[in-house]
Amino acid sequence: MLDEYGTAIEVYPFGTELTPGTGYQDVLFTHNAWGSNYSATHLALSVPITQEEIEAIAAENEWRAVRCNRENAFDVIEFWVENQFLIELLPPEFAQKYLSFMQPHQIEQFLAAATVSTP
Repeated sequence: MLDEYGTAIEVYPFGTELTPGTGYQDVLFTHNAWGSNYSATHLALSVPITQEEIEAIAAENEWRAVRCNRENAFDVIEFWVENQFLIELLPPEFAQKYLSFMQPHQIEQFLAAATVSTP
C-alpha cells in the first residue's frame, strides 16, 4: 500500500542484495548467501496503526517486535523484518515526542552519548 506521496518499502528475502549497475545500467538484484545477518542501516517510520496491531503483524510472521525507550527521549517499537532488519515504528501516540526530539542539537547529543557494543 502506498501513501499519498507514493512512498514504498520493498522487503526481499534474506540474501537478496541490490548492487549498483555499471555505466547507465539500472540496479542489479543479486543473491549473497554469505552476507551478514545484520546491518546498522535502519529507518524510523510513523505509522497509522496501534502497538497492538504492529505486534499482531510481527507475531503472524514470527518476527520480533518490542517497545523500547531511547534514553528517555522517545519510545519506538523495534520491528525486526525477518528478524534481521530493523524498522523503528512510531504509532501515533509515539510520533509527537519523536518529532519534538529530532532536532539537530538533540540528535548530536544523543549520538555522542551512544555506545557501540562489540560481540
